[in-house]
Amino acid sequence: MEDIVYGAGLASYPAGVLLRASVYSTNLRAAISLVCADDDMPYGVLSVNLPDAALADDEILVSADWNLPLDLKAALLETGKFVQTGRWNQVGFDSGEVWRIVDADLLSQVAAARVVASRGKSARRMAAVA
Repeated sequence: MEDIVYGAGLASYPAGVLLRASVYSTNLRAAISLVCADDDMPYGVLSVNLPDAALADDEILVSADWNLPLDLKAALLETGKFVQTGRWNQVGFDSGEVWRIVDADLLSQVAAARVVASRGKSARRMAAVA
């Protein structure tokens, strides 16, 4: 997959950010993080993991309202890789918006990360039994 730079001039000025898809190890939900386009250093996260939040496999709880510039959140939504569901979840004293991942490449990266992470969980469970 070719990396596409998002938010150039909005984030990590002037380089922008790259999307990285993975899963949270505790429940294998989709996780979307951002790295600086020029040096791959961590920039921030788009998603947050709240185990009690009701989410489908292709949905994320967006944390961008409190930890990323709002113009970057808007730029990421405008890519067409995500759609707003119209749902919100309570996050502490704030609320987070639920987005659905609709980009096939991101969804396949999440699926691959789930396979790898679930293999690791199986190995840990087997080690605990032995």
